[in-house]
Amino acid sequence: MSTTNLSLTFAQLQCFVGVVDTGSFAAAGRQLGLTTSGVSKTVARLEMARGVRLLNRSTHSLSLTDEGEFLIHLAREALLSVGRVEDALGSVASANSAGRVRISAPAAFVGACLVPLLPRFRELYPEILLDLRASDTMVDLADQAIDLALRTGTISNIPGHLVQLLFTFRWVTCAAPEYLARKGAPTSLTDLSQHDLIAFRNQRTGLVDPWRFPASDANSMATRHTPSPAVVVDDANAACAAALAGAGLLWAPEWLVNRELGAGRLVKILPPEAGERMKMSIIRRDQPHNPERIARVLAFLKESRSGFTG
Repeated sequence: MSTTNLSLTFAQLQCFVGVVDTGSFAAAGRQLGLTTSGVSKTVARLEMARGVRLLNRSTHSLSLTDEGEFLIHLAREALLSVGRVEDALGSVASANSAGRVRISAPAAFVGACLVPLLPRFRELYPEILLDLRASDTMVDLADQAIDLALRTGTISNIPGHLVQLLFTFRWVTCAAPEYLARKGAPTSLTDLSQHDLIAFRNQRTGLVDPWRFPASDANSMATRHTPSPAVVVDDANAACAAALAGAGLLWAPEWLVNRELGAGRLVKILPPEAGERMKMSIIRRDQPHNPERIARVLAFLKESRSGFTG
């Protein structure tokens, strides 16, 4: 019997072991979901690959040759080894969908938007641990092992990273019903000077952030209003709490006050078009293979984004 350059295959070993274990080509075919001729040809190719006969064939019986006796034990061990590899791959795939996902986001967004989602996320994905990192500054995702970062504003191209828009939102002016009942509601930007304003001091610059309003039409200019504050805070959650307490008017991202607006604890004032629109984006490392758990978290955030704004 001449030899060829055919490579040994998993299917050849399966057919050879199947024939020996079942006692016939037909029975091996039924077990493997192949035709009798298909099993016969596959075993023949195995024999041709090394120029050895493994089976003595007769009209009514099959038996192993000496070479077949030697090979059958190795063939069974090889199939068992492949089975173990398949089991291990299954375990790796399962582990790929479970584990920790680290998310960095502005502190106010973590509290206002991500924390309220935790019970529903836990119910859907009990195998995934969300590790929330509150940070208002851009972080090195690789250095701090961050899987996803959520950031506002325009984000320039970051080498080795992917930036994806999650949602857009407006900055809105709002106040508690108690305050409006006491002081009335402004109807234009010029009325703001007659009201108590809650100002936010930027922790990075130390300056009070101006309130920014886009142009109302093509013939007007964008407006920056520097508040003469009645209250100054350097924490977004504290600013929201001050507004809820009736301390004054608040200019804030819609996602920060959306739940309070929906519940009527705060009320939007001034026209909606007076709010500046910005982006909230997701940043992640550009890797050839991202764990399934990260894909699940991304999908969950996208499904939940409609609840971040009104």
